Amino acid sequence: MGLDLKGRRGLLLVLIALGVAIAATIVGIVLLTTGGEGSPNASSKLDTSFSQPGGYDSLDAVYEEESFSCAPTDSQCVRDYLVKVTGDYGPQASLGVMERLQQEGKVDRSVNDHDMAHSVGRETAKDYGSNFRAFDLCPVSFNYGCSHGFFEYVLARTDTPKEAATTICESRSSKDTFLIAGFTCYHGVGHGIMMAEAYNVQNSLKACNTLTTHEAKDGCWQGVFMENVNAGMSGRALPGVFKKSDPLSPCDKVGDQYKHECYINHAGWLMTVAKHDLRKGSRYCLKAKGRYKSSCFQSIGLMVTNPTWQAGLGPELVQARKPEAVIAAKLCGRFPTAGQRDCVIAGVDNLANFDRLETKREGAFCSAVPSSLEDACHRQVGVNLSNRTNDEQVIRQSCSGLGTATRACLAGAGVSS
Repeated sequence: MGLDLKGRRGLLLVLIALGVAIAATIVGIVLLTTGGEGSPNASSKLDTSFSQPGGYDSLDAVYEEESFSCAPTDSQCVRDYLVKVTGDYGPQASLGVMERLQQEGKVDRSVNDHDMAHSVGRETAKDYGSNFRAFDLCPVSFNYGCSHGFFEYVLARTDTPKEAATTICESRSSKDTFLIAGFTCYHGVGHGIMMAEAYNVQNSLKACNTLTTHEAKDGCWQGVFMENVNAGMSGRALPGVFKKSDPLSPCDKVGDQYKHECYINHAGWLMTVAKHDLRKGSRYCLKAKGRYKSSCFQSIGLMVTNPTWQAGLGPELVQARKPEAVIAAKLCGRFPTAGQRDCVIAGVDNLANFDRLETKREGAFCSAVPSSLEDACHRQVGVNLSNRTNDEQVIRQSCSGLGTATRACLAGAGVSS
């Protein structure tokens, strides 16, 4: 059986754990741990009113206006440039331009784009207000780095994580309260808490538990475990948290209420231990207990439809110029039989993170998987659509792009055909 809705919702943001770990934001940590701007009444120093970014006709227009003169590997120059564009036109413009600069080779891939997006997020909170509307300006590109940077800024200027969460997440209006909005917001809190707690997992989870709703706590737990894996992959985790002799650690040791969020974020560490051998790494999940096998398999499955991870997990397939959908399906075939369905489900979830209501890439992937898994694949497309909109007409339109699989997609979304 697949995960329930809560479990599937927990998949929506796990891509962060699949990227190279970000450098800790030292200034934010110092402020939180030594007082700094986190002193009494610190939140009074936050501007919580919303300011609208400057308008622009197109990204092409921004690209032409904001001249770029950095050396391709000059990270500080790139950072300064992105901060300026963010101040002029907002994060969607600056990170959109960043994507184009990468595509054209003007910014080298060695520049940590997730870290650059953190700087954009901090500038967004500073320029456009510490509130949900400004937070919602952050695009999902570069593994949600903008959202994380936004929280870094606010957490450094409030007295407690709960206050930071309230400042941002509880300022969203009724039209922002759909499933993903709240969960995404509290997820960012978890990342910030882990940095503030110097990567102490238990202390961070305790801080998450001061939040008032299960949605808030669950989203926060997810952010904690993602940030923990980031730390493990880059050697910044606390001693003893990760063990190559026990690849499932710490997920096999945390409390049961935390296990799903731990396992669903564990893939980066498993691939580190397995040295990107997908067959070996996915078989570690067979040792997880009960339903957490599925969480573990799905964590790795999120990688297969990620082009960056495809290059590491199946370089021979990439070099042979196989279509991305075909590569993803073949990578799922390297899982043990017990995990292949979970791989397919997670592969769809990853694509939905980026494509939202557009189903073209998901349809191509589902067409490439074995026939025995096609129905589950198409149903998961529908599940993701229902997580993003309750507009039945929009769901029908998105599902219709799957042709003969429309009925399965609608069934997954809970819409009658």
